[in-house]
Amino acid sequence: MHRFAVDPEVVAGGRIVLPPAQAHHVADVLRMRPGERIVLFDGRGTDYHVELTVVAPGDVRGVVVERLAAAGAMRALRLILVQALPKGAKMDLIVRMGTEVGIDAFLPVLTLRSIASPAPLRVERWRRIAAAAAAQSGRSAVPAVEPPRPLAEVWPLLSGSLCVMPWEEEQARSIAAALTAAPAAPSVALLIGPEGGWDAEEVQAARAQGAHVVSLGPLTLRAETAGIVAAAMVLYELTLRQGPLIGPGRA
Repeated sequence: MHRFAVDPEVVAGGRIVLPPAQAHHVADVLRMRPGERIVLFDGRGTDYHVELTVVAPGDVRGVVVERLAAAGAMRALRLILVQALPKGAKMDLIVRMGTEVGIDAFLPVLTLRSIASPAPLRVERWRRIAAAAAAQSGRSAVPAVEPPRPLAEVWPLLSGSLCVMPWEEEQARSIAAALTAAPAAPSVALLIGPEGGWDAEEVQAARAQGAHVVSLGPLTLRAETAGIVAAAMVLYELTLRQGPLIGPGRA
């Protein structure tokens, strides 16, 4: 069934009135009819199966017929991506792919070697991309996307998280080794550097904060690739390798 992200108040009651954008898509693009069903989610981990009762241009209504916990909604691990702000539209790609992989929050940061400067309007765009990617990938919890901030200001937000910093100059320690050696934590924060890589001063400061500096392997990855690869490694080590998937998987 087609999935749509909506604000929580839309699904608060049993009867649904779709917002204009979703109503247009259902009525004018998909040309759905009364009696057909769609799925709505409010970003909090529940799917609402809705049977359409009225489908007209600008007016789509329905009733909730079933509430289900979404696939992956019960995953215990929270995964945070602290991403040095890349130039151009690369952050769009990072948010889309990261949402599809299973990242729960994006924290863009400004670093010593950052090239890009933050644009306030981009944050809302990233949030829309996250909502669309969550709908496409079957997630009902839309990742949080924070405004860019200096790296030094992000550490209080990571309190209690296991912080992992891939660095091209670290050759020996892998993500798997760091995760195995570290005490269990409810969340893992991946710190991914900019196009020019982390500065040694930033790595030293991260170590002082308790971060584990690791290698992603012998190949040099782009800034927009490294976080997705690292996220997949962490999720495999901490959720997939040790037991069955929670909920149905999708190709």
